[in-house]
This record gives sequence, C-alpha cells and structure tokens, in this order.
Amino acid sequence: MEVDTIPKLLKRNFERWGDREVAFRDKDYGLWNEYTWKDVYENVKYFSLGLISLGLKPGERAAIIGDNEPQWYWASFAIQAARGITVALFTDAIPDEIQYIVDHSDSKFIVARDQEQVDKILAVHDKLPKVEKIIWWYWKGMRKYEQSFIMSYEKVKELGRKYEESHPKAFEENIDAAKGDETANIFYTSGTTGLPKGAMITHQSLIGSAEATLTLFDLNDKDNILCYLPPAWVGEAFFTTVPHLITGAKLNTLEEPETIFHDIYEITPSMIMGGPRQWEGWVSKIRAKIEEAGGLEKLVYKALMPMALKVGKAVEEGEKIPLRRRISCWFVDLILLQAIRDKLGLTKCRFAITAGSVTGTDTMAFMNSIGVRLRQVYGSTEGGMISGHRTDNIRSRTIGPPLPGVEVKISPDGEILVKSPYLFSGYHKNQEAYEKTVREGWWHSGDAGTIDEEGHLVYMDRVSELAKLSSGERYAPQWIESSLRFSPYIKDSITIGEGRGFVTAIINMDYENVGRWAERNHLTYTTYTDLSQKPEVSRLVRQDIDRVNKQLSPTTRIRKYVLLHKEFDPDEADLTRTRKLRRTAMEKRYSDVIEAMYGGKTSIPVTSEFTYEDGRKGKVSAELTIYSVE
Repeated sequence: MEVDTIPKLLKRNFERWGDREVAFRDKDYGLWNEYTWKDVYENVKYFSLGLISLGLKPGERAAIIGDNEPQWYWASFAIQAARGITVALFTDAIPDEIQYIVDHSDSKFIVARDQEQVDKILAVHDKLPKVEKIIWWYWKGMRKYEQSFIMSYEKVKELGRKYEESHPKAFEENIDAAKGDETANIFYTSGTTGLPKGAMITHQSLIGSAEATLTLFDLNDKDNILCYLPPAWVGEAFFTTVPHLITGAKLNTLEEPETIFHDIYEITPSMIMGGPRQWEGWVSKIRAKIEEAGGLEKLVYKALMPMALKVGKAVEEGEKIPLRRRISCWFVDLILLQAIRDKLGLTKCRFAITAGSVTGTDTMAFMNSIGVRLRQVYGSTEGGMISGHRTDNIRSRTIGPPLPGVEVKISPDGEILVKSPYLFSGYHKNQEAYEKTVREGWWHSGDAGTIDEEGHLVYMDRVSELAKLSSGERYAPQWIESSLRFSPYIKDSITIGEGRGFVTAIINMDYENVGRWAERNHLTYTTYTDLSQKPEVSRLVRQDIDRVNKQLSPTTRIRKYVLLHKEFDPDEADLTRTRKLRRTAMEKRYSDVIEAMYGGKTSIPVTSEFTYEDGRKGKVSAELTIYSVE
C-alpha cells in the first residue's frame, strides 16, 4: 500500500518500531516523559475513534489550540485518521480571531489545551453554532466547568475504546481508505493585508514538501528534532512533524517557551528550524550574554571572535579558506567556539534552518562563525517548499536553488512564480482568490526576486512592500529591518520611505537586554516607556543604526528615527501571529509619528490604549524624541 497520508506514515512506524523505539519526548515539571511509537499510535487510535463516535465524518473540520505538547499532535493525527481536516490556531489568538477561523472553517469540534484557551472560546461560543464539543487536555482549573459540551481528552479516548468494541477494524480501515489527495489541514495565512484565508493542504502536498526538504539533510531515526514552532504555521509541519513521521527522528518539545535554551542544552538536537525572528533573537541573546561576561571569558571572546567572524563571512560568501587560516580556526574553535556551542546545546546540531522571511547576513555570518552552518530555505503555505541551500552550497544572499520537482521563473515585473506538485489545493470558501493566485498552473507568490547565474533564487521582499523613494531609487525595507534586529538592543523596527525624500524608522528596543545594560551602567528607570526615552538608550541604539547605514547607499540610509514607547503587538494589529509586520496598518496607526519625523519636528506627544489580561483598559503616554542621523 502506498504510504501517501499522515496516518499511514504513523501506522507504518508503529508496525516498524512498536514499543522498541521512542517517538516523542515531552518535558513536564523538569522531567522528560518518553512515548514509544506504540504509545503514540494507541493515543491517536482511541482519540480518533472517540471523535468518530461523537459524530466526526470524513471531510469535516476540527480545530486545535494549545502549546506544542503530545496531545496537540495526537489530536491532529486522530482527526486526520478519521479522514477529517485539522484546523490549527495560534496559541495567542484572541477570542475574535478564534471566532473568525473556527466559524469560517465550519469546525465541528475544538480541542484546547487548558482553562485559558477554553475561556477564550467560551467568550465567543454564542457566535459558534456549528461547534458541538470543546475538548480539553490539561486538567488544571477545569473541574468547575459543567457544561455538557465541554469534555476531557481522556473522556473522548474512553468513548473511543467503547466504539472499538462494536467497530473493531474501524480505525485501520479509515487509515487504509484515505487518499493522498484528500485535504489534511487548513492553514490560515498571516493576513498581512486583510482577513486570513484558509489554505487547504493535502496529505501528498505535506509529505511531498517534507520529502523534498529532506534532500537537503539526512535525518534518521537516531536523530532528535526540536519541536517548538507554532503548529499553526505550516513551516512546523514541513520541518518538524512530517519529517519526524518520514524518518522516525524523535520529536522533543519544550517545558515552557521560556526554558528553550535550557531544554535545547538537554536535547542536543540534530536539527533546529527557526524563523528569522527566532535566530535573530537567539543571536541577540548570545551577544548580550557575552557583553555581560567578565574577566577572562570576555577577554578571550574579544580577542578571538573577530577572526571567527571573518571566517564566517568567508563561508557565507562561498570563499575558499586558506590552510593557514583553517589552522587558526581550529585553534579558535578549540579555545572558544566549542564552549559557545556546548552552552547553547548545539554540539550535535548538523542542520540549522531558517525560513519564513529575510534572515540578515549578519545573523548568518555570526552562526557560521561559531560553527553552526545556518542555511536558508524558501516556501510558503500556498506554494509548499520551493528552494533551499544544500550543505556544500550555502550562500547567505540567496535562498538556494529550486528543490526537486519544483519549477521557478521570474515574471516580467519581477515576481517569483512557482509550478510544483506541492502547491495548495485552494482557499476554503474562496475559489475566486485561488484563481487569482494560481494561473495556468503557476502560483503567483507575491514575492519579488531574481535568479542568479548559479540558479539560486534571490528573495528581495514582498512585491507590495518594495519601496521607492521620491528620487525613484528602490530599496528593500525588510533587509534594513532584519539587519537592525541583529542588534542585541533592537527587538523590532519598521522603516518608512515610500514616496518620501529619505528613510525613517520606528524602533522597538529589546527591553530585557537594554534593561540589563541599564543596570550594569547604573541607569535608573521605572517602566518600558521611561527606559525607551532615555538619551543614553538612543545613543546605544544609534551605534547599530550607524552599522546598518554603512551597508546602504547614501540615499537609502536611515536619516531619522524614534524609539517607540511600547512594543509592537499582534493583539493591536501591529504584527501577524507569526510576527510579520502589518506594514499598511502600522503606517496608519503611527501616521502622526511618521509625519512628525518628515515634518521637521524634534518630538511628538503620543498616547496608546492597551488591554489588561482581565479585560480592563489602560493608557500609556509619552513624549517621543525624534532623533536625526547625520
């Protein structure tokens, strides 16, 4: 039988390894829990049969919201084993977002982690008439809920065991009957320009994309994969869940998002996949910790790291390293870099992957310099996996050549077009949008790019976001913003310049790193807002603005900037749930600040509203200083 669906992969692995091999490791209260392929199979089996007994039919949808925990994945496999369709929600989705996606997808059930998620669903439950059951898997705080439509994960499994008594072959028959061209998931896209659209992805598209990606690295059943990316992002499936099922590599989840560095140290993963935000954040933390180090450790770093960075840049550009320098690098690696990798838990990391947006060349070079070969790949919800770097051909300014089976061309107006067996099958309830996106078999990505002389794809920016100054000179805002995030003191930024005479920036400081810097330098402050407006902080951030400006043509350099008094927030529509900028919405939201920068003002008063976790409203006010860059 052809193994062309997610549940068939699970069944094959159960038959191959049973209880002899660990499939999943989950950390709870500081202890690692291990689950064999038999454990996973039985959890999926009885939850799937339980859902069937509750009325889930082939082609119907069920939504899941919660952290990366075994139950999330078992629930998804179970839905698909019943020939249903998984609809993934971001854990930090607010009630209105939950209501829109659950209602739009016609989800019949919602599987939720805990009280927090259940409460968000209940806040909009009266607007979800199609939802028949809310199923929770973490017990704390749930005993007081007595509504008949709320039940536990374990209760559904009990129903599954009873259902098996009268339908002993139902689970296996469902798995065997499923076809690869059936929809496995509906992933709701970021919605940077409007409401999210539900992209329907088939089993064969998921498996095909993952198999194409696995041509870039050789995972096997002895490897460990770090499992921490939001399952509502399709990249998690392409790089984590489906490769795990194809190769048998072990999935390892974090105890908490805050324990990621400690957990990575214990896991020592073979592969880590992260978006640019994750890698930039990790590099920022590494550099901040080094700045905080004292004595001999900092002295060694300051003395040897410049040499490592030179090599990192050379590797990044594909240059050959002379023998003399290779010997020097071996010494630096022995004295410094092995210790850095060990502290990070990256001693066994063979494959470090970045995808989802532009990753700055500084970030790529830094990771190369510490001996972790960070490679870029390119894909999307609609387009599947498209291109990527192979181990022997990493060039940081490109996103690699097309993957097997994928055709890429550039349209006359510079848009990346893709023809591939891994494309999505349509938008749920929006055939018109699908027909606009896929024309004559070619998916129109909306991304601007080129193909270089070696056949590598070069990503520039979204076509809609490439900016042009009033002089007519074009620049890529994402590249500038990504380069700024390399700083340990800058968390995020948005640059403005379309139709203007020069480029300006609104910058978010990294509160954690800047706060520690302030303490070391005896700079007192009370709140984020207070710290952000300190002249000393502006001078600190200015160093990184100058660093980025040196890499830009004189006319596209940042000429003015403000340090915002608050962080960009997905709940306030500044960012998508994958932390991409909602550029149009932000330019409208901060229009007064932008006009003040271009109007020659030296400061501007601002007031922002925010919502506490308990629903209360609050306000924060500040006088933002507008800084000029000579």
